[in-house]
Amino acid sequence: MMNNIVRNSIQNICLKRKGSIFLALSLSLLTSCTDSFFDTNTDPNAATQEELGYDNLGLGSLITQMQYQMFPCIVKDQNVDVNNYQKMYSLAGDIYSGQQGASNMFENNGRNNTTYNMTPDWCTAAYTVAYQNYMNPWYNLFKKKDISPVSFAVGQILKVYGMHRITDMYGPIPYKDFIPASDVPFTSQEEIYNIFFNELDEAVTILNQYIKDNPGAKPLAAYDKVYAGDFSKWIKFAHSLKLRLAIRIVYVNPEKAKAKAEEAIKAGVFTANEDNALIQVNGSSTVNPLYMISHTYNDTRLGATMESYLKGYKDPRMRLWFLPSEVSGGTDYNGVRNGIAFEGNEYKVFSLLNVSASTPIQLMTAAEVYFLCAEAALRKWDVGGKSAQSLYEEGIRTAFAQPIGANNAKAGDATEYIQGTSMPKPYVDVKNAEYSYDAAGQVSVSWEDADGDEDALLEKIITQKWLALYPDGQEAWSEFRRTGCPQVIPNSINYSGGHINTQKQIARLPYPNNIKLDYPQLYPKALQMLKGADNGGTKLWWDKRANKPYEY
Repeated sequence: MMNNIVRNSIQNICLKRKGSIFLALSLSLLTSCTDSFFDTNTDPNAATQEELGYDNLGLGSLITQMQYQMFPCIVKDQNVDVNNYQKMYSLAGDIYSGQQGASNMFENNGRNNTTYNMTPDWCTAAYTVAYQNYMNPWYNLFKKKDISPVSFAVGQILKVYGMHRITDMYGPIPYKDFIPASDVPFTSQEEIYNIFFNELDEAVTILNQYIKDNPGAKPLAAYDKVYAGDFSKWIKFAHSLKLRLAIRIVYVNPEKAKAKAEEAIKAGVFTANEDNALIQVNGSSTVNPLYMISHTYNDTRLGATMESYLKGYKDPRMRLWFLPSEVSGGTDYNGVRNGIAFEGNEYKVFSLLNVSASTPIQLMTAAEVYFLCAEAALRKWDVGGKSAQSLYEEGIRTAFAQPIGANNAKAGDATEYIQGTSMPKPYVDVKNAEYSYDAAGQVSVSWEDADGDEDALLEKIITQKWLALYPDGQEAWSEFRRTGCPQVIPNSINYSGGHINTQKQIARLPYPNNIKLDYPQLYPKALQMLKGADNGGTKLWWDKRANKPYEY
C-alpha cells in the first residue's frame, strides 16, 4: 500500500480534477516537449552522463527507464507518469477493448475520448511518452552500441515492443532513421513492421553471440526489471513478439505473416509461465498504475463486455481480476458500459480491479503465445506438428495456471472450463436499464461445439486470447480491430460527429495537434500514408479483414 503522502499527491493531480489543477497537469505534460516531440529531454529517471561514465554497463540505466515507461509507473512528486498511463491506455485501449469501463465523466461533461469526442491532450500523451522514453533512450544505446552491444540489443527489443503499440494507436509515425531533435519523416506502417522484424532479428543475433561467448553472465541484472539480465529469456521474448507482429499483418500480407510466424515458432517462443515478460514494481517508488487509477482515482472499473463473457463462461478468473461490487452488496460483479452519460459517483460502486500497488505489470505471456500458435495452426501453418485445438486448450490451461490479481492467485484446473458450452450473458446495467445490452458473443469455450466452422473456431481463439491478455487493453483492442472478436458492446453515446461508426467502433487515435501545426510539410505525407482522414474512424494498414465472424 502507498503511504499517505504519495496518496495525497496523487489525489491532488489526478486526471479528473478540473480548473487550475487540471491545467497545471496538462502543462506539466506538454511543456516537457515544447517545440518538438523528438527533442531529447532531461528525465529524472534516466542515466546522467556521470553515471554513464562509471563503466560500460552504466548504459543499463536507459534500459530501466524504457521498462518503467512502457506502462508509465514511476511515482514522482507530481505523479505525471501514472497520469500518462491513464491517457495512453486507461482512457483508450483499456476501455475500447471492452475489458474495463470508465467510472468518471471527466471534463466537458463526458464529451471526451470515452464518448468519441477525442480530447487533444489525451491523444498527445502516448506520442510524447514514446519519443521521450522509448526512442530517445534507444538512440543513446544505439550510439554506444560498440561499448555495450547487449544493452543495445535489449533496448532494441523494448523499442520494438513500445513502438508497435504506438503505431497501432496512430498509424504511420516517424520511425525510420530516427534522430532526436530532428524533423524525422513519417514511415508507413508497412515499412515500420518490416523494420520491426529486422530489428528483432538483429537483437537476437547479438544476444545469442554474447551467451555463446559469456555463458551464465548477467551484466544487466541490476538494471533489468523484467528478466534480471537473463538474455536467454529476452531471446524468447523477441521471438514471441515477432510472432505477435506476424499474426497482426495476416490480412494485409499473409505470405510475410506466415513466413515470420514460422520463423519465430521454430526459433523458440514462450512455452510456460516462467517465460512471461512482467515488469516488477515495488509498490512505492514504482507502482502498478491500474491500482492507482482504480482504487485511488476511482476512474476505472470492470468493463461491461468483460462481465458478459466472464459470467457467461462461469470463468473463475472473475474473482481474481475483480472485486465484488458495492452496488450488489458485495454478492455480485458489475461492469460499466463505455460511452454512457451519468452524474456523480453512481458507477464508482461497481466492481473495482483486483490489483495492488505491487502487482507486476504484464508485457507478454505464454498464454497469448499459445493462442497465437493456435491461430497459425488453424491457418495450416507449420507450428511443429501441433493441432489448433491442442494449442488452444493449452493456452487456456496456461492462462489458468498464471499467477494473477492482487494476491498472485491461480484460477486452478481448466478441464471443466475447456469443455464448457455456455454462452456469454447479456449485459444488465443495474443502475440505468437503458444501457443494458442483449447481444453478446455467440461462441462457447468448447472447441468441439464449433463443429469445424473455421470462423467460429477463430472467434473462440481470439476470445480466449482477449481474456488472457487482461489487463493489457491496448493489445486486446488491436486484436478486436484486426479480427472483430470478441463482440465488444458498442458505445451508447457517440460524439464523434459522424467520424466514427458506432457499430464498427473506434479504429485509431488522432495525431496530436502539435504535429499539424509544427510540421506542415510532414503532416500531409502522414495522411497520404494513412490513406484517410486524421480521425478515429480511419482504419490502420493491417485492419483489412472483410468477412469478420459476425456483422457489426
